[in-house]
Amino acid sequence: MAGTSARIGIVVAAAACLWSSASLAQQADSLLKSGMKMLGFATDVAPPADFVLQSRPKGDLDYVPIFQPPPEPAKPALNDKELKALKGDLDSVQKRDDAIRQAFPPAVKAAAEDAAAKKAKAKPATANQ
Repeated sequence: MAGTSARIGIVVAAAACLWSSASLAQQADSLLKSGMKMLGFATDVAPPADFVLQSRPKGDLDYVPIFQPPPEPAKPALNDKELKALKGDLDSVQKRDDAIRQAFPPAVKAAAEDAAAKKAKAKPATANQ
């Protein structure tokens, strides 16, 4: 008798799980969803806005294989002349920012404190050698 009631309990539990599953509840003609809508726990999802539909790609997306290297970038590598010009631009920006930083007293104080802390930290290391 105990084995039969356990089997019935398992069947009832499985049926309850299937009946209340999320995929079944999302169906428009689901009895569960109708009941939940009447109780105010479920709603119908509105279609996406036009700009969302227009921004999505048309058709199915291509399969993206995994464990393969990414494609090479479209922009070619810089040659020596372009690389030196870019480094020069970066150096000029760094010099400009250093000049601005030196004109700001709290930054000068912070830089001096940082340099003193580095010097103090390096001093005991050299003394132990």
